[in-house]
Amino acid sequence: MKILGMDMGTTNTYIYGSDGEGHAPEPLVLPRVSDDAGGIATVVLYEDDKPLLAGNIAESEYHTNRAMQVRRSLRCQFKPEIAHGHSEAMRWMTDFLRCLREALPAGTLEPDTLVHVGMPSRTREDFSLNLARCFLDAGWPRPAFVRESDAAMISCLQTGALDIEDIESKALILDFGGGTCDFTTLERMEVLQSNGDALFGGRLFDDLLFQVFCARDADFARQVPGTDSEYFIHWIQCKAEKERFSEAVAREDEQGSGLRAVWRDAHGQTRESYVHGYSREDFIRDAENYAASPGMLEMLSPYLGQGGMSPEARDLLDGRRIGLLSWFRSILRAAGDSRDIHKVILTGGSSRWFFVSQMAREIFPAATCAISRRTYEDIACGLALYSILAASHERVRALLEQKVEGFAQEACQIVRSLFSRQAAQTVRLCTERIVERDIMPVLEAAQKDSKTVEELEKAFTENIKNDTGLLTVIREKTEALRAEMEYELQQRFRVWLKENGVFLTPRFTFSARALTQDFLDAVSVKVTRLAFLNIMDFMVTAVLPGIAAYAVGGAIAHTGEPVSAVLGGGMAFAGVWGLSRVAKGFLWKRRLPKFFLTEKNRQKIIAKNKAYIEKALGKAFDEVLSDMTDETGRKLRQALHSMMARLTVLNQVRCTG
Repeated sequence: MKILGMDMGTTNTYIYGSDGEGHAPEPLVLPRVSDDAGGIATVVLYEDDKPLLAGNIAESEYHTNRAMQVRRSLRCQFKPEIAHGHSEAMRWMTDFLRCLREALPAGTLEPDTLVHVGMPSRTREDFSLNLARCFLDAGWPRPAFVRESDAAMISCLQTGALDIEDIESKALILDFGGGTCDFTTLERMEVLQSNGDALFGGRLFDDLLFQVFCARDADFARQVPGTDSEYFIHWIQCKAEKERFSEAVAREDEQGSGLRAVWRDAHGQTRESYVHGYSREDFIRDAENYAASPGMLEMLSPYLGQGGMSPEARDLLDGRRIGLLSWFRSILRAAGDSRDIHKVILTGGSSRWFFVSQMAREIFPAATCAISRRTYEDIACGLALYSILAASHERVRALLEQKVEGFAQEACQIVRSLFSRQAAQTVRLCTERIVERDIMPVLEAAQKDSKTVEELEKAFTENIKNDTGLLTVIREKTEALRAEMEYELQQRFRVWLKENGVFLTPRFTFSARALTQDFLDAVSVKVTRLAFLNIMDFMVTAVLPGIAAYAVGGAIAHTGEPVSAVLGGGMAFAGVWGLSRVAKGFLWKRRLPKFFLTEKNRQKIIAKNKAYIEKALGKAFDEVLSDMTDETGRKLRQALHSMMARLTVLNQVRCTG
């Protein structure tokens, strides 16, 4: 095999293999060591303190050959303790791996075989270091570690349990195994969060049922605890009965809701224990009042004094009663805002428990909930798929590197178009604000109290200069531009990738903030320095002469306002405005007649000024965009190449050596 994916579970280990030629990975079934589906019990059988067997045959041999039990011991549940460097756990794991390697079919391990191993969420860095040492000491190649939640995601994508459409919105993958409960939230192939609880797992429920037998059957309580049969009943029989009971309750099969355990005592006699009428309600009550048994506490003892534990885990280790279902609910709620999750995928051996899907639907009412098709083997299969996807990813990277310049040119056109459109909208809004807030009130006041041209221009300038709302308008439009630009570029990038044969498209995390900040800075400078508008030059040379003709035609007679009082001397009014371009200098210190600023005339003045200001601002903004053209292209290319450098398998799956 060129590629092996190994899920080192607390209870069971699964191995998937691939030839690396693009074929789907398949489970490795080891005669006697694994079951028919490839599940290998994570146990080692010792005889005279020397490793004898591993896997299913080790459990079977220990419990059936009772005459040898005095010389034998069965070691299990040691995987979680690897993170703490527990010397005995390290020895048991190394021996388990050595027995497993010896049981592999000939030719399975080749000189260049890649071995990928799952790493639970929230494990210390020591976990991968210590486990890698166990692999090397057992004669395996050095493994690479991939997060178990990422491996589950890959497997769910491969089986179709998770669709490309599902990950357009936020999805949750919940991996509920025998020893831990992990989750991954993702959106558009981007892993948003990976977390979980290292102590919450199916083995707690195995322990719960063992205690139910002890509490409900006095003979069981006398005959089993502390005997050679305890391990088999506690961790094997109760696990099987847990799964049968859960299936019966899920079907609401009341006849199957009792509990039954079968074992052989020290004399080889078959013994049975029944708990009749044990119902869903009984289970929920007991699960919400759970305290770990001495055997469970001994198994979890390496975690005592360790940091980073959840409150429930600390209470568990302290021997207090806790609510197992409440604990599970808190793990789900830690996955994020329930309203944002649109798909929930359940995987892991314990995910078929009746309360798991029920609670997932309760916590995430807007989501569709599905159980993975593999459940037990998702992680191992995803780990084996990792290398296949990695090879495919390299081909994708090469494609992007060859053609990314084409997208950069297209992106520049998109950005320029968005800049132009937003600039036009900003110009219109700024013009309306200048006219309505900064010019109109001055003209209305001048109609009541005549103003000179100099006074009008000074009032216009002061109003515009002190109008902080103009910058607010520009900032708001710039932020809208940034959001639109990022969305359009992300959408177009995904379409472009699909056009080039890349269908598992990574999220384009281009940030437009640098570009829009340049736009904001340049435009803000233009707007705060509005000398280029020359409003009064335009008024005197292009607006007032037209109004003067109307005034001379009868407005003076109508208002009774003497021209000499306003303009001085006996100069004819029409002659003054005929001076055109020299009129401003002549009129600088003279008051305008009130009849010039009647409602009708003000509307004419406003309309002409609005068109003039919008044109002047538009020209100023065009200069800004022209100056930004080269910088826009440079920053776009820089962002694209930076994104390419960060691109990994599925844009998120992480692997450590």
